[in-house]
Amino acid sequence: MECKYCACQGCENKRCTHRIPLFSSLSEEEMIQMQSLIIQRKYKKGDYILVPNEPMHCLFILNEGVVKITREASDNKEQILYLLSNNEFFGETNLFANIPSTMMAVALTDTTLCTISKAHFQGLIMKHPAIALKVLEELSLRLHKLEQILENVGGKSIDERLISLLDDFSEKYGETVSQGTMIHLPLNREEIANYLGLTRETVSRKLAKLHKSGTLKVIGHRKILLYDEEESSP
Repeated sequence: MECKYCACQGCENKRCTHRIPLFSSLSEEEMIQMQSLIIQRKYKKGDYILVPNEPMHCLFILNEGVVKITREASDNKEQILYLLSNNEFFGETNLFANIPSTMMAVALTDTTLCTISKAHFQGLIMKHPAIALKVLEELSLRLHKLEQILENVGGKSIDERLISLLDDFSEKYGETVSQGTMIHLPLNREEIANYLGLTRETVSRKLAKLHKSGTLKVIGHRKILLYDEEESSP
């Protein structure tokens, strides 16, 4: 879990305080003051950022990269709870209560995080309650997302669950091309299977079926072209 640290003044125009909705209630002067409280940390692809039962003493804000938040399921398999990317945050649970975390955070790409200590963040929300409301809003959205995942597992077909996940990926990791959306997958086949509660073989078989039907085109291991409904496959 080694990482490199640097003062956040080096972020220049990528300063997280200016880009993250969490801090939208701050004035320019307050953002500058807050910038001095932030420590930047860099992780390599595959590095563990958090492990279960490790104390969390700061809020982690994604300046650049993709992080997966997981926990170990009862069958000892990895269960992916969230995928987070630029401008999103994690580690908020222990900022309000000393609750042992069962979650694990892993960098899926080279990742840059901006962190603010628990003490500084608590002082910040005392002065700016709007920040606490933003945190609660995000936590509510994540809870809703988990409820949707449970609903998908219990009430939707495998094809529908897979397409729903790809639709989510297209919003966060896709780019518009002439025939639809090119998705740069943040997860490999095994991780997608864990996310959906399936086997790797099932995911590969279903992707092949959707490819054959013209719904999408599988390109290598990490790209999928999701066709627009009005477009036909080549």
